Amino acid sequence: MTSIAVLGAAVRTGRIIVEQALAAGHRVTAIARRLQALPPTGPRLTVHTADVLAPGSLQGLLDGHDAVISALGATGRGPTTVYSAGTAEIISALKPGARLLAISSAGLGVPADAGPGTRLAAGLLHRIMRHTYTDMARMEDLLAAGGLSWTAVRPTRLTDRPATGHPRVSIGAAAKVGSQTSRADLAAFVLDAIDDPRTYRTVVAVSS
Repeated sequence: MTSIAVLGAAVRTGRIIVEQALAAGHRVTAIARRLQALPPTGPRLTVHTADVLAPGSLQGLLDGHDAVISALGATGRGPTTVYSAGTAEIISALKPGARLLAISSAGLGVPADAGPGTRLAAGLLHRIMRHTYTDMARMEDLLAAGGLSWTAVRPTRLTDRPATGHPRVSIGAAAKVGSQTSRADLAAFVLDAIDDPRTYRTVVAVSS
């Protein structure tokens, strides 16, 4: 049994991570900005409210966990610092070497084996999502510069479809994966990656 803290536990992806972690027998601390959005407490579930953009908000909340998972996300397409500032706050609350997995986006990079159509679509998406991707890139830079055992998980377009049970994975995000990722597959991969040394201190592209 592993003790896991989940930031952004009230959003769709975060809630699925919490549900799957509990179903697997882990102890979970669910953290979100609003208490009413969190799942009810249970024998292995603790809930806390915290605003990750408030300095010092996470001090003490992440102690004693085997892994911390960030499912933080911005709303809309405007300028944001949720990813970078939120991750900076998480890092400040963790000890060196702690395990942190942060959900990013496959849109940040174009795999080497991508065809012309994929490259064109990626360019258009970058224009549309430029503010979100800029802040996600800042987040990944923070992870790479720190002393944590981190993983930046880059799913392709998220859906609410059922899990396939066989997510496609590219360690280092160097190879093309599928175009869509069910949140259930993403959650399963993130939980499996906690103890997978291949994913330490690197980016990983994932899809269904």
